[in-house]
Amino acid sequence: MPARNLWQMVLGNAVRSPRHFVFSAIGVVIGIGAFVFFLAGVLKVQGVLYSIFPLEEVEVIAPHTSIAGKNLSQKLTQETVDLIKTRPEVREALPRMTLQFPAVGFGKFEGQDIRFEVGGFTDGIPHSVVADDPKIADRFLDGDAEGKIGPACEPERGKDACPDRAWQYCDKVDRMCHMRVPVIVSPTVLELYNTQVAESHGLPHIGAMEQFIAERGRERMHFTIGLGDTMVAGSNVAVSAKHREVGAILIGISRKAKRVGLTVPLGYVERWNREFAGEDKAKQFSSIIVTLRDKDRLATFTTWLQEEPKLKLEDSLGEQFGTVVFVITIVLLAISFVIVGISAINIAHNFFMQVTERRREIGVLRAVGASQRDVLMIVLGEAAVIGLVSGVLGSAAAFLGSLLVDWASAALVPAFPFKPRSWFDFEWWIFALAVGFSVLFCVVGGWLPARKAAQMEPAAALAQT
Repeated sequence: MPARNLWQMVLGNAVRSPRHFVFSAIGVVIGIGAFVFFLAGVLKVQGVLYSIFPLEEVEVIAPHTSIAGKNLSQKLTQETVDLIKTRPEVREALPRMTLQFPAVGFGKFEGQDIRFEVGGFTDGIPHSVVADDPKIADRFLDGDAEGKIGPACEPERGKDACPDRAWQYCDKVDRMCHMRVPVIVSPTVLELYNTQVAESHGLPHIGAMEQFIAERGRERMHFTIGLGDTMVAGSNVAVSAKHREVGAILIGISRKAKRVGLTVPLGYVERWNREFAGEDKAKQFSSIIVTLRDKDRLATFTTWLQEEPKLKLEDSLGEQFGTVVFVITIVLLAISFVIVGISAINIAHNFFMQVTERRREIGVLRAVGASQRDVLMIVLGEAAVIGLVSGVLGSAAAFLGSLLVDWASAALVPAFPFKPRSWFDFEWWIFALAVGFSVLFCVVGGWLPARKAAQMEPAAALAQT
């Protein structure tokens, strides 16, 4: 039978029996709709999760070892960083040094006094780490190490003491103008500010940091770090007898910054730790952030890390969340396939009934010259049409459902960190996969009835009518 005639007969039969069509399609529509809905939702959740916790990024620390009260833990030094960089699994190794003594940040922002703990929440990283970011690379520099000190100033004159008020401050100890300590923060800190701090304190939201700074001026980003102080009431942390204030300035946002806290050039933290915590604290890193070439090579890297340098990975929330999301994904998709599978059985049942009811029609087709293959293709074609229409309707239903969920989320769910505008990520291949699965399951469901119809003998079919 010519393909055109076959196609016309298939469409005619599908339209001729709308009740049969609806009963066969409804289960597939529900199953495919669930498949598209769940898969698009999981993709979005994974995207948000991986933006917060990149799975190819791990943190290397030294296991804590103590004997008779003496700390014998291995030290993380530059040699450790260089050794890790030699591994084929590693793309980048970023040393971090945490501020090891109390410190407090304070200043004014949009007319309001702000005060926050800095000690333990500030990391130092090398300038080379942000060298590929043109927005901050030229400002993320250690001014003191580069000799950018002077002229002499009078602290009593306040902000007018130094010629470049945007980038300099007057140090009260040596009475010289120093470059402000450049500070970067992570997107996580910015998100926490926008969703928590700004809302509760009536402060403006920050979109693009560069635009925000340009509109308000660099001086709005100034604050002071009080080295050796703490704002934790009743703290048992040993506050240093030394006290010093340094000027700082927030210069931008970077994913290389500490996830929750401040990040400054490494030289500052080294010198401050040496001055306030001792020489030993200035020679060892607190951790090493390792970026892998491929997250699938994590197992190999972890095994080497434990066997040779005797180090370990910090527990990763991202990896734990990723495992949970993966398990949930498998369960939801399995439920979707079960629904579609049951629908395929229902399609087989309906088609068996259809074949029985259409024995005379099939007998006439065979009598006028239709081959077994033609009859087989007609029935399978009807099943494929049901699958195609069901896949499209299921995908459309999932998309409409997602719009309803997004509307409810925007209207009823309060803002929280990293709350997405949409909870779904509809990639084109999801729809293609959905329609493909729908057609496949329907054709599989119609195979046995189609085979039974094709094997009917014309005389026997006509004789039983």
